Amino acid sequence: MNQIGLYLKKIHILLERRRNYEYRDCNLTSTQIDILEYLYFHKGDQNTLSGIAAFFGVKHTSVIHVLKILEKKELIRREEPPADSRRKAILLTQKGFTAMKNHLGIHAEHESLLCAGIPATDLEILERSLLKIYSNLRQNEPDNAAGEPVKPCKGEDTHAT
Repeated sequence: MNQIGLYLKKIHILLERRRNYEYRDCNLTSTQIDILEYLYFHKGDQNTLSGIAAFFGVKHTSVIHVLKILEKKELIRREEPPADSRRKAILLTQKGFTAMKNHLGIHAEHESLLCAGIPATDLEILERSLLKIYSNLRQNEPDNAAGEPVKPCKGEDTHAT
């Protein structure tokens, strides 16, 4: 019997536990770091609440809650772009950029740990396989199950069948 789903769940739990432990000194959760990381790597983009929710495949209300916490911690700010006053742009503050620079080392350590002992060719196959699993799940997800459309991940084939 194939237990890929079980292993993915167990990996997710271990990663979240490790990340939350390592970010405790920064007073940040892994979810907060995920959003800061998204903003950091999309700093040239017009980042909005709906865009962040779509990327992570979660409801707006989940993102609003985390954004309020990050704003209170002065890691992000919201501003109205002159072109569209209906949407607020979400930006990292200087404090947010500093937090992300500190985080990048931890992120690199996590990636090293995840990939330890796995040859590069196997990692390429694994990444393609994980993208295919993700694509399979997205294609078979009930309409609006997470409440929002999900943006494709980097490298995801949106036309895969």
